[in-house]
Amino acid sequence: MREIKELKEMYGFIFNSDSGKEVLKDLEARCNYRVSSFVKGDTHATAYEEGKRAVYLYMLNMLEEAKQNE
Repeated sequence: MREIKELKEMYGFIFNSDSGKEVLKDLEARCNYRVSSFVKGDTHATAYEEGKRAVYLYMLNMLEEAKQNE
C-alpha cells in the first residue's frame, strides 16, 4: 500500500510541473482521450488505439488520486 501511495505522489510531482503539463497535453492529443478509438474494419488497430487511451486514462487516474491524498 505504501508503494502505491508513493507512486501516486511521484505522478503528481512529475505531471503537475510545467513540463509535465505540456507532456500530458501532448499525450492527450496522441492517445484518443477525447475522440473515438474505433478503427472501422480493423479490430487490431482499434485494440491498439484503445490501449493507448487506457494508459493515458491510468495516468489521469493516478494524478487525480494524488490530488485527493494531498
